[in-house]
Amino acid sequence: MILFGTGGIRGIMKKGEFDEELVKKAASAVADWMNEDNLHTLVIAYDTRRNSMKFARICAETASKKGIRTYVFSDPVPTPLLSFAIRYMNADAGIVITASHNPPEYNGFKVYTKDGVQAIPEYTQRIASLMNTTVPSGNSFGDISPVPDEVEQVYTSKVVQLIEPFVDGIKKIVYSPLHGTGARFVKKVLDSLNMNVITVEEQFHPDTAFSTVETPNPEDESAMKLVKAYMKRFQADAGIATDPDCDRVGLVVGKGDVLHRLTGNQVGVLLTDMLGQEIAPGSYLIKTIVTTDMVYPICKERGHQILETPTGFKFIGHEIEKRSETGNFDFFLAFEESCGYLTGDFVRDKDGVIGSALIAALCSKTDPLERLNELYKQYGFHAEKLLTIKKKSPQEAVSLYQKLKNYPPQAVGELTIKEVVDYSSSDTGVTRNETLLLKAENVKIYIRPSGTEPKLKIYIKVVSGSQKDSLQMISKTVQGLSHL
Repeated sequence: MILFGTGGIRGIMKKGEFDEELVKKAASAVADWMNEDNLHTLVIAYDTRRNSMKFARICAETASKKGIRTYVFSDPVPTPLLSFAIRYMNADAGIVITASHNPPEYNGFKVYTKDGVQAIPEYTQRIASLMNTTVPSGNSFGDISPVPDEVEQVYTSKVVQLIEPFVDGIKKIVYSPLHGTGARFVKKVLDSLNMNVITVEEQFHPDTAFSTVETPNPEDESAMKLVKAYMKRFQADAGIATDPDCDRVGLVVGKGDVLHRLTGNQVGVLLTDMLGQEIAPGSYLIKTIVTTDMVYPICKERGHQILETPTGFKFIGHEIEKRSETGNFDFFLAFEESCGYLTGDFVRDKDGVIGSALIAALCSKTDPLERLNELYKQYGFHAEKLLTIKKKSPQEAVSLYQKLKNYPPQAVGELTIKEVVDYSSSDTGVTRNETLLLKAENVKIYIRPSGTEPKLKIYIKVVSGSQKDSLQMISKTVQGLSHL
């Protein structure tokens, strides 16, 4: 049985893994959880992947047979639109069928609670415990309706109203949805912000094989190949791409043949700088623990506060929702290193539509590369890198992680480890989670197992006075970690 991980349930579409039977069991478990908690209405969304529409229909029929009133989007939509729809429609829960940025053979199942936040472990553990209860049979089902068209219209207008005040001029921007759900949404918003949008036609329409890319992930250099080609051809100011469910967005900047894909951390720093200049002191920036620390000196200088959460945007959404209930909380940006960004108060998940609009506003105000170099000179050259150690099974990855927890290394290559932080047991001020932090001088190494995949993820953060020194520190750290 595939269990709920950082990004919900995810697996290869084959019999015995992510198949119709699994989808029925998961949808049935969600319905049972909803009935136990006296919840009545469910919104279902899906992306452009193979079988996503079919799986969404299976979810709707299964839940409705258990008495849940179900609304289904008529077309593939960005995952963040589900978060908005749940809140706008006062629904009780949501399901989205998506495997986000994974290869085409994958699909997935994510659950959202009534606040529009992806379900945190408190809920997914309960749902997982109900996966083996009775799945309803028969061909008759209950109340299933389409999501009202106004949901999409109100959402896009809210995004435009939110970002419009930050726009300062027209820029020529290349955009690719990487065959995903962002196509009509991102272009519509950028057009409304008076940007000169050039779409990558080869990637603008759904393709369940994602045949123009190795993997539809804007974090990967290879996924931006056509975006770069269009930038050169049309002499564009910037190029952006969103992943298939449009909750992540990548950015390419530069001139002529010298183009650079900025990392999620670098874009987050630039957005922190841009938005932070417009916001009164005391507002919050929210990030995951593995996301860049460069925002700390920027926020300190401007009087803003920072909250950290475990890895996974659901924890950010939950933190925003929890603190917003006090009525005395304001955040100006939330982001994570994997190209996920959020601002505003009408979505509770990372949002590639909002992120694309934010990036367009950023490019309208400044040259991102020039501004980034100015910030490095002012606050130190921060660099980050993600390593993935693949194992034969998730259990093997967890076993290696437990070994490192029980016997943390005293050195990593030439680095002497000065402090070890176990986020699962230490009182860090962050929600407890399975992450280990190794601290050396000017270097932090975060280690955590992937929730559902046979991988150990290692995040490296370094800071120094120059790009050369930081990159050398990254290289030496990677070399030292090769012996794990």
